[in-house]
Amino acid sequence: MPKSPKLVKSEWEQDKVYLIQFPRTGCLPSPSPYSLKLETWLRMAGIDYENVSNEFKHMSKRGQQPFIEFNGEQISDTSIIIDILADKVKGKELTELSPIDKAQEHAFYTLIEHHLTWLGFYSRSQSFKWISTDEGYGKAFSGVKAIFLKNFVVPRFERKLKAKCDGQWIGTLTNEERISELKKDIDAISVQLGDKKYLFGDEPKTIDATLFGHLAEILYTPQFTKEIKEYIETHAQNLIAHSNRIKVQYWPDWEEIGQSLRMDTKWR
Repeated sequence: MPKSPKLVKSEWEQDKVYLIQFPRTGCLPSPSPYSLKLETWLRMAGIDYENVSNEFKHMSKRGQQPFIEFNGEQISDTSIIIDILADKVKGKELTELSPIDKAQEHAFYTLIEHHLTWLGFYSRSQSFKWISTDEGYGKAFSGVKAIFLKNFVVPRFERKLKAKCDGQWIGTLTNEERISELKKDIDAISVQLGDKKYLFGDEPKTIDATLFGHLAEILYTPQFTKEIKEYIETHAQNLIAHSNRIKVQYWPDWEEIGQSLRMDTKWR
C-alpha cells in the first residue's frame, strides 16, 4: 500500500477540518482562486475549520494547494474536498440542484475553472511583481527574505507559469484574441446570473463559491490587461454585485485580513 503523506497538523481534533493554504496577502485573503473558492464554500456550509499556513513548502500528495486534513487523512483537489465534506460533514444543500441545473452548473464550472482561470495564470506569467509588495506578502517579509522573494522567487514563478501557459490556448493567441475569448466567458456568466442573487436562484450554491474565488482574483489583483476588469464594470455589473454580496455575507473580516495577514480572524 502507498505510504500516507505526513500530516502538517500532527495533533488534530476528531471531525475538525484543517485547511492548509498559502499565507494571507494584502489585497485579498489568498492569491489562489482555489483557496478562496474552498474557504468561501466552508463558510457558506457553516463548517468549523482551522486555517494552517503551508509556509510556502507544504503541498498535497498531488502537489497541490490548498488541501485539507480531516481525521488524520489528507484530501486534495478543491472539488473533491467539497464533495467529501458535503457528504460527511455539512453543506449538502449547496450541491443540490435539479438535473438540468446540475448539467448547466457543470458547464459553468468547466468554463470558470478550465478556461477563465487562465486569465490569472497568464497575467502572473507576464508579471507577478505585486506579490512582493504590500498588496501581496510585502508586509510579511523584510530584509534578506524580502529581497529573495522579489529577485529570485517571483521571477522563477513567472518563468514556470509562462511555460505552463505556452502549452494552453491562452499562450497561442494574440492579446486581442485573448481578450475577446475572456469577454465571452464574462458574458456567458453574466447572462446566467441575470438579475438573480446567485447563479441558480436566491440561495448560494457551490458554483457561486467557485465563481467568487476566480472573479475576486480579476477584481482585486493586477491582470495583464485592465480591459477585462473594465469590461466587467461596464458590461457585467451584476457580477460585481454577486461578488460584493458574497464578500459582505461571508467575509466580514476581509479588511482585517488585509491589514493583519492573520489566518485566525473571526468571521461569525
